[in-house]
Amino acid sequence: MKKLLSIITILTLIMTVISCGGGNKEANQTEQSQNTNSQTSSDNQKTEAKKEFFDMKYVYKGVRVDKAKFDEELKNTRENNEYAKRNFDFLNRKFANDDERKKYSIEFISNVNYDPFSETFSSWDRYNEDLTDYYADEYLYVEQNLALKKAREELLKLNKKDSDVYLALFLSHFACDSLYYFEEEKKYLTEWKKAGGSNIAMMISKYDDDDAYSGKMKLVDYIIEAPDSLRAEKLVADAYNNGFSSYITKNTGYIDLFNENNYSLSSIELEGTAHVASVNIVPEIVNTNIINKYLKTYVTNRLSDDKLYFDDAEYFRNYYGIDFMEYYDGWNGLSFLEFKKNTFLIESRVNMHYYNPEFMNDHIYASFEEIKTYNFRLGDIDKVESAEINSISTNDLKDYTKGSKFISFGKFDEEKYLDYIDETMGWRIYFPSFFLCDINNDGKEELMLSGDYDYGGGRGGTVNFTLLLKENLEVDFDSEIGQLINNKDFQDLNCIQKIYTEDGKNKIFLLDTNYNKASDIFIDNNEIKNADYFDYITYTYQPKLEWKGSILDGVPEGALKTDASFDMSKAENASDKAIVSDRTLRMADKLISDAYFSKKATLDKQGQEELLEQRRAEIKTIQEAKDEIKAIEAEMLKILNLQ
Repeated sequence: MKKLLSIITILTLIMTVISCGGGNKEANQTEQSQNTNSQTSSDNQKTEAKKEFFDMKYVYKGVRVDKAKFDEELKNTRENNEYAKRNFDFLNRKFANDDERKKYSIEFISNVNYDPFSETFSSWDRYNEDLTDYYADEYLYVEQNLALKKAREELLKLNKKDSDVYLALFLSHFACDSLYYFEEEKKYLTEWKKAGGSNIAMMISKYDDDDAYSGKMKLVDYIIEAPDSLRAEKLVADAYNNGFSSYITKNTGYIDLFNENNYSLSSIELEGTAHVASVNIVPEIVNTNIINKYLKTYVTNRLSDDKLYFDDAEYFRNYYGIDFMEYYDGWNGLSFLEFKKNTFLIESRVNMHYYNPEFMNDHIYASFEEIKTYNFRLGDIDKVESAEINSISTNDLKDYTKGSKFISFGKFDEEKYLDYIDETMGWRIYFPSFFLCDINNDGKEELMLSGDYDYGGGRGGTVNFTLLLKENLEVDFDSEIGQLINNKDFQDLNCIQKIYTEDGKNKIFLLDTNYNKASDIFIDNNEIKNADYFDYITYTYQPKLEWKGSILDGVPEGALKTDASFDMSKAENASDKAIVSDRTLRMADKLISDAYFSKKATLDKQGQEELLEQRRAEIKTIQEAKDEIKAIEAEMLKILNLQ
């Protein structure tokens, strides 16, 4: 209990304690109606303006696992994990003056962006009955979020802010959850540019490639120039087209995947040698009866009967235990995008998905049309005319070779030769085709080989060879021309080669379809005229909004949240704070509150007074449970008449 109380104490740092919490609100509202004797006035009290967004990523979850084991895991990780220790230390750090406040806050934000605390959750982990370690990881994610929030708030206290401060303010959000707070991030970057736009070195991490600086500068400029109406699908298409998509998406993190203001450790898992993509989420320990009642009460877009494939046919097990493989092609890459307080699952360059219990059946948010522009001067290589070749049967090879160890007494030793190709090129082919082609354009035909092999491992594919040989049938790696044509980067899995003719000259085109890289080689009279290396196709993507619902500020509107009924930023007593910390209790609180006001509206004055007394007794019992999650849940189950 001491540990949970310390959790609640830290939680108060991010809450403004200025009024009563959830339970008191209902009693207070009813007391107001008694004082004014105005039933209409009382009923209007419950019609509130849109509540300020209270972000649950900054709230420690209520601990439902074995407390002693949880505490031990948390203690060990803080002591032995450098990132967890760094975050905890900063969260508890004091500053003597503004110089320290600025120095250490910027340093912390930069370090988290450079190398954050990050854990993954895989499909194999689901077989573990005890997930305490992962619940502790979620707690440590919250700790990092709170530390970043503290660093941001410390920088905002500074009277004088330079460009470094504004960039750090941007990164305090970006390092936490990409573009979730897009409007604030745009504001900070705009001020950063006005202040001189200091070097963005603090944005570069040790995992970035050589192009990271230019790519991240494109992202920074894009955010500054983006209109306030920017929509998620436009952002993603622009990111693809301008080369910064990898900087705004992530493959693991503490993520609100269902857009209900509830976070879980989520990971993209690449399973098997084929790297088939799937989504894994740490399952929460919850009371499914409460969640099922919540979803059945508030969800209007219900699952069809054929989707209720569990024995108990309950909404919770169907939705939160969703089999994502039903909804996307696992061969496509997957990633998470956080943007404007919403989360999207990106099926790379194909679809964007938006999940929320309210939209159980409708989760395709947008799709992308792929537009190809060929950078090869002749366009699509498949439509270019092939050069003439003269095939040679293996029986006739002896007439075209000289000093070959693969021909004995006039006969070609195919098995020995295929072993040689396997050893030399890294792949074994089974049906080699030998031919003659004047690839050097010197009036003399060269000996060449083509062949392919269908590979079934991993994601599969076809190995293609078109090799220039020496007179003894060995692959020519000695001459400069041979090294160009036989380059193993282009004689490999999912590579193609084509000998074509242009203006009466034979040329060879090599293409690596895996990486969209091409080499166009022209040799004239044994002299290399060109060996261009380039991206074969430039892909651009045109977004198409598929979402049929309403869009507000660039994102879907109407998502169901799992917030409590009261203003969670004003939680004051221990029980209200415990309710805020737990998704099940937040749901139960809303169910109870809405049921109270609904019943109250049907009663006369005496009935309302009796209901008020009953409600006060319920509130008192819940408050007496203080921060005991299970005790509060037991009382709420009684009130809801659930087991």
